[in-house]
Amino acid sequence: MQSNDKKPQFINVENMHQGMYKCEYAVRGATVLRAEQIAEEIASGKAKYSFKETMECNVGNPHALGQQPITFGRQVLSLLMSPSLIETSNFPEGVKKRAIYYRDRIRGNLGAYAASCGYKFVRENLAKALEQRDGGAPSNWEQIILTDGASAAITMVLHSLIPDKDAGIMLPTPQYPLYSATITVAGGQQVPYYLDEDSGWQIKAEDLAKSYEEARKRGVKVRAIVVINPGNPTGQILDEEAMRKIIKFSYDHDLCILADEVYQQNVWTEKKKFISFKKVVYNMPEPYNKTALFSFGSCSKGFMGECGLRGGYVEFYNVDPAVEAQFRKFKTISLSTNTVGQVMMDMMMNPPNELENGKEVTEQYNREKEAIIASLKRKALAATKIFNSMKNVECQEIEGAMYCFPRIKLSNKAIQEARRRKIAPDLLYCLEALDYTGMVTVEGTGFGQKEGTYHFRSTILITPDKRFEEALEKFKEFNEAFHEKYKDHQEEMRIRPKL
Repeated sequence: MQSNDKKPQFINVENMHQGMYKCEYAVRGATVLRAEQIAEEIASGKAKYSFKETMECNVGNPHALGQQPITFGRQVLSLLMSPSLIETSNFPEGVKKRAIYYRDRIRGNLGAYAASCGYKFVRENLAKALEQRDGGAPSNWEQIILTDGASAAITMVLHSLIPDKDAGIMLPTPQYPLYSATITVAGGQQVPYYLDEDSGWQIKAEDLAKSYEEARKRGVKVRAIVVINPGNPTGQILDEEAMRKIIKFSYDHDLCILADEVYQQNVWTEKKKFISFKKVVYNMPEPYNKTALFSFGSCSKGFMGECGLRGGYVEFYNVDPAVEAQFRKFKTISLSTNTVGQVMMDMMMNPPNELENGKEVTEQYNREKEAIIASLKRKALAATKIFNSMKNVECQEIEGAMYCFPRIKLSNKAIQEARRRKIAPDLLYCLEALDYTGMVTVEGTGFGQKEGTYHFRSTILITPDKRFEEALEKFKEFNEAFHEKYKDHQEEMRIRPKL
C-alpha cells in the first residue's frame, strides 16, 4: 500500500483571497517587528543597547508613550462597569451624576448589546455637538452611525464604493495606509493625488485634475476622493479655499468626499483653525452644497487618545437615503458597536460642565485637557525646529494631528546598501535609527511619496516633554552618524534651504 505523506492544503497563499494577501500596512511593518526583537533581547540580557526600552513612535497611541487618561472619563466608566460604586463616597458627585445619566439610558448595562448603529442618546448628543461645532449646519442623529473606531467606519464606506475592479478611490499621497490596504482588499484601484510638500503639504486643484484624468485614461471609474484633515502623516491643516476647490471638483466629477477628521481637536499653529468639510459644503452655493459627504471622527485621537476603547463615528450628509438604509442594514451584521467606546465618544463631544457636574469636576477636566494640548503644541514646535536643524533633513511645519513627515536626503551609498538588502532606502534609515535610538518610526515608502524622494513618519507623543526632547537629540546624533557612515565622497550632498 502506497502512503501519501503530502499534507492537504485546504487554504494556502495561492488560493486564499488575494486582496488580503497583497495588502500592506507599513505602520505595523518591518520596524515594529525589529522593535519586538530588540525588546526581547533587552529583556533577556542577550544584547546591550544605548537605551532601556523602545518607543513606539510608529503609531498614534498616546497612552503607550506616557500620556495619562482624562480622570473624568475613566471615573465615569469605572462607575458604569461597577454600578455599586455609585453608592460609595469615593467619587465626586458630578462624576456620579454623569454615570447615572448613562446608566438610566443604557438597557441592561455596558455588557449588553447596544442597538446596531449605536445608542440613540449618544447619536442624538453627537448630532447636537456637531451642529454647535459647525455653526448651525444641521445634523441628524439618524444619519450618524457609531463604530468601533473610525477605521471600522472608513472600511465600511470604502467597501460600499468599490463594486468591481474598475472602481477607483482618489487618495492623498502621502496617505494613511488604512486606505490603500482596504482598497486592495476590496479589489479596487488606488488613484493617488500628490500633496505639495513645498507649500506645506497643501492640495492643488491642478493636481486633482491630473490624477483624475490619468486614472480615467486607464479605464478606472473614479468613485470618491479621500481627504485627511488635519493630515496624516503630514500634519498639515487645509485652508477653506482649498476645501472649496475640492468640493467643486468632487461635485463636477460626481465624486463622494470621504473626510477623515479624526484629528479635528489637534491644531498647533496660530495661523489656521480646523473647519469641517460639512460646514464648508453647507455654506457652498448651489449646486455644490449638494455634494455627497461621509465624515469620520474618533475618540482615539484628539487630546483624549483613547485608542484601545475604539470609539468612532461616520456622519452621512447629502447621501441617498436608500444608501443610508443599506449601511444601517449592514451594521446589523455585527450586532453591536462596543459600548465602552460609545460612552467615551459621548464624553469627548459632551464634556463636563459646571451646571451639570460641578466646579471641581469641570475645572479638573479643563486643567487636564489644557495640559495635554499645551504639551502636544510644544512638542510639535520642538519637533519642527529640531528636525530642521539636522543634516540632510527637512520638515514642514507640524500644523496639526500628532505626526511629522520629514524628508531625508540619502546618498547613493545608502541607496545602494538598501538595494543590496532588498529593502526601501528610507526603511534602511528607519531600521538603523531604531537600533541607535530605540525610536520606532515608519518609512515614507509605506505612505506613498513622489518618486525620488524619501521620508519617515514619527509621532510627537513621547511624554513628558523632556523625554521627548532627549529622544530627538539622540535621533539628531543618529542622523549625523548615519550620513557620515554612508557619505558619498564623489559628490556633494545637497538639501533645500531650511524653513
